[in-house]
Amino acid sequence: MSSSQELYNQLSEKLRELVSVKNSKQITNWIWIVVGMLQSESCHLGQIANYLPMSSMAESRVTLIRRWLMNPSIQVWRFYKKVLEHVFAGWKNVSATIVLDGVMLFGDRWQVFRVSLLHGNRAVPLAWVVVKGKGLVKVTKLKNMLEKVQRFLKKHVQEVLFLADAGFRDWDWAQLCTELGWNYGIRIARNTYLTLPNGRMDRLDQLVPENQNRYFQNALLTKQAVWQANVSVTWTKDKDGKLEMVAVMTNQIACRARLREYAKRMSIEQSFRDDKKYKVLHNKRFWRIFSKFCAKQACFLRILCQKTCLWKMCCTDLHR
Repeated sequence: MSSSQELYNQLSEKLRELVSVKNSKQITNWIWIVVGMLQSESCHLGQIANYLPMSSMAESRVTLIRRWLMNPSIQVWRFYKKVLEHVFAGWKNVSATIVLDGVMLFGDRWQVFRVSLLHGNRAVPLAWVVVKGKGLVKVTKLKNMLEKVQRFLKKHVQEVLFLADAGFRDWDWAQLCTELGWNYGIRIARNTYLTLPNGRMDRLDQLVPENQNRYFQNALLTKQAVWQANVSVTWTKDKDGKLEMVAVMTNQIACRARLREYAKRMSIEQSFRDDKKYKVLHNKRFWRIFSKFCAKQACFLRILCQKTCLWKMCCTDLHR
């Protein structure tokens, strides 16, 4: 038996237990595409096609892969949701921490935004979306994705903490979290205006001296004082050794614990850094990790669906 066939058999045994669709060929082709990605260590269709079990010309095999990618009846969430449910079995009493982050692709023409579950020192992808253009994204662009994550998580975990960096610093992100029933810790800019309970209004970098921590309860954010939140502030150093303020707004009591929670976001993500370094679809580190997991392990399934479903989603959206 060839190594490709053996790998296909291992994947097929587990994935067919979890994912059920009317047309079984969709699962078959999906698994063979995964096998091709693993064996070729590439996301290029021509390389993947070399490992498909067909006697036809390479061009025909590439066409088969393209048709699978562009098939509107193949819904990524239908495939991925079942795998996530398998991973989340037994999490009912767990408090989950999720992280929102984004990465630019293809000369900054597109952005991929991803919501991930913090688990240990890794981030398990829950949902993602491709947005055209660059710069700060409006909450309306990602609202549907976050609502989908909320509907899924409320069935599987006790409560949720949402973390995001200063790219999502507008108060309407905090408002959406409140609507979704999530706690939140969102980094805000040092020039953000706060109005304190005593009536004083000033910028954060004027309120907090360098190298000191401050915790503000029931502050109103922005000059217009449109959102009430608690704010925890500390200082760190950037990659050049310069002092950098870290200010986190939250609906929970402002204290050192909020800063520790947000620090998890800074330390977890090898995978976020991989996305930015290898632009998601060229992640060489992924192939080294992938070979270490058995087909029946939940982590293996998570990585499998992250890369293949994300790959399909990107290819589909970028061709629209």
